[in-house]
Amino acid sequence: MTKRKNNWQEQPVPPLFPLAYLDFAREHHLDLDALMAEARLPTSLLEQVSPELSLLELRDLANAVIHFLGDDSLGVDIGLRLPPTAYGNLGYALLCSETLEQAATLLIRYWNLLGRAVNVSFSTEPPQCVVDLNHVFPLPPPLEHLSYESTMASFYRGFQLLVDARHEDMEIWFTGSPPHYADKIQAILGNVRYNMPSNQFRFNAELMQKKLPMHNPTGLQFAIQQCQREEALLNDTGYVLREKVRQEMVYGLEGYPTLEDISRRLNMTTRTLRRKLEEEGTNFKALLEEAKRRDAIQLLDDRNLEIQRVATLLGYQDPANFTRAFRQWTGQSPSQYRDTRNNS
Repeated sequence: MTKRKNNWQEQPVPPLFPLAYLDFAREHHLDLDALMAEARLPTSLLEQVSPELSLLELRDLANAVIHFLGDDSLGVDIGLRLPPTAYGNLGYALLCSETLEQAATLLIRYWNLLGRAVNVSFSTEPPQCVVDLNHVFPLPPPLEHLSYESTMASFYRGFQLLVDARHEDMEIWFTGSPPHYADKIQAILGNVRYNMPSNQFRFNAELMQKKLPMHNPTGLQFAIQQCQREEALLNDTGYVLREKVRQEMVYGLEGYPTLEDISRRLNMTTRTLRRKLEEEGTNFKALLEEAKRRDAIQLLDDRNLEIQRVATLLGYQDPANFTRAFRQWTGQSPSQYRDTRNNS
């Protein structure tokens, strides 16, 4: 068993990501030996079935591919190479699910097996369902934009395969400004919007109950068991605690749970919880802010709620404090965000 490294930059990334970059390089007939030299990686990596790279080594590999191609728009190309079949046991579970709702639930539940640098959360905002993406920690370029673009493209491809989703069934949000290759992304992924308050994959809620053609109860049970075994190993080698804290970070009658509340629920001291979260590259305050931002966007999408009421629901006695916080999270005021959505 691989011992967990304290530095998040040294954490191993799942093999499917370096394999996708290497396959992309082969398809474009790049000199692989020169590519490995540029990335300062051993050529033996090319022969490995399950190459294990650290996050920084993946960065070096991505930079080398970009350097040889002279093109930094490969995020979508990489993501299209990652349909559910590339997700291992989790992918098998998605394919064997009965409905898209069941598949989406499993994807969020076991995402930590794949997206250790990107967190995903799920909410329903009729008539849409929303998958919200966040970096667990600041990623070095070019992974900062490649990770979001590849994940969105992977979800897009997965929805096409699972439920034959159309362009109009899906909408993709990016927080950044349109890159120089925005036309390429929109041509491939359809309804893409930039300068939004969050990175989100949105889809028609009517798809949730759609039956999946490869539903197999026996295969599903087996795949879930395998995911559980993988997750048990991650208790020692990956990021699991932060996912448990996120699951507990739900607004209730008395507001969001405190550090003491969650420590008690997870049967550990507050000191231990703080230390373990720091080892996973985050902290309680960051996770709380993430939950507030997620819930603020969801509530503001309900146009029947006044902004002052949204602030109150999120625990802000003074709406001005909510406005300041929302602007810090998204670069927009709540009213500006609503104006953007009204014009969409």
